[in-house]
Amino acid sequence: MHALLAALYLLAAAEARPARKVSRDPRTAGLGRYCKQNSNCGHGQRCLKESDANGRPKEQGLCVLPCASFEAGTTKVIPGAPVDVSKKAKKPPPRCPPKYQCRTAGAGVPIDICVKE
Repeated sequence: MHALLAALYLLAAAEARPARKVSRDPRTAGLGRYCKQNSNCGHGQRCLKESDANGRPKEQGLCVLPCASFEAGTTKVIPGAPVDVSKKAKKPPPRCPPKYQCRTAGAGVPIDICVKE
């Protein structure tokens, strides 16, 4: 009898729990916030300053997330050493977090940055 009541209690408690929040990537927290220097931005972000019509940088900028380099996570090639070409070789990690894509430098942007899809 007590076991049946305990099982019902546990079943009801499991259903009453609120849904878990999807954890947010710490690199994306605070993107687009105003900044004056890189230390004002969060985890791995940089302060990117715009310039006015005369080419002078404005006082405030925006926090942006630079894309990871192409070589990030790959093995370093040493001349003369054997190269692992098997299917077990690891693929490089993505350059940006999920739901973000890498925008290449150009049109006034000096670095590759991650932008939301």
